[in-house]
Amino acid sequence: MYQQTFSRATPGCIMFLVDRSDSMQQQWAGSGLSLAEGAARAINKILLELCVKSTKEQGGALRCYFYTSLIGYGFCPGTGGEGVEVALPGPLAARGIVPLPELADHPIAIREEPAVDAVLSRTRVPAWIDPYAGFRTPMCQAIATAGAYLHDWAGAFQHSFPPIVINITDGMVTDSPYEGADVATWAQRLSSIATADGPVLLFNIFLSPDPQPGVWFPPSGTSLPEPGPGLLSISSPLPQPMIDNARSAQIQVPAGARGFVFNADLAMLVKFLEIGTRFDVRDR
Repeated sequence: MYQQTFSRATPGCIMFLVDRSDSMQQQWAGSGLSLAEGAARAINKILLELCVKSTKEQGGALRCYFYTSLIGYGFCPGTGGEGVEVALPGPLAARGIVPLPELADHPIAIREEPAVDAVLSRTRVPAWIDPYAGFRTPMCQAIATAGAYLHDWAGAFQHSFPPIVINITDGMVTDSPYEGADVATWAQRLSSIATADGPVLLFNIFLSPDPQPGVWFPPSGTSLPEPGPGLLSISSPLPQPMIDNARSAQIQVPAGARGFVFNADLAMLVKFLEIGTRFDVRDR
């Protein structure tokens, strides 16, 4: 399992679930940003890196090595209320999952921003998602929505690396049970979706304004405060490609590690996203 390469014949799928609940407007210690602003900036950075990886020659068109999706939960700017909605730009939102080259053609803005990983210079970069915060944390509904889209994608790309779902949150689930199932059951249902290369990977990263050090890839949640144990329990075991990525970034990965980080700061979020999305691509 988890051995397939990323190519035009076997593209990957990377989906971000983004908590947009009211607490995401808290300030992130030492960053000068709110949790929502930091999360949006990190996602935009990773999407840009995937675009660069998908360009084989300078000035050339992007090649479709990746599909992607953005799903927001909590505040829904599209409807102005509470719930879950696809956060892809403009007309792409109706499709749920889109090829990365199409997303690249639909930024919501080009902005001048400082680099998130401490590079001194400012740069103009595209943005595909904006920060929002409001209402509660309907994580069950978000996972259910993700599963509905990924079921169809996995059926269409059975020979691909299985979809990677990265859930970025700062809060307790507020809609469990949802339609009669708790968050663990919805996560199990999501992970039952599979390609021939393995089941869907669900990774979780818990953001916090607390300046206490974060915890990378714990195998157990017994020493973590809430909501750490619950989020860890629904996180997939870290597969070997991500273990290799983490170790190359000088991060210790214990035996039995799961795809979960607790109490992450902005630098940890960026590194976590890099570890979960760093793949070689091949032109097949």
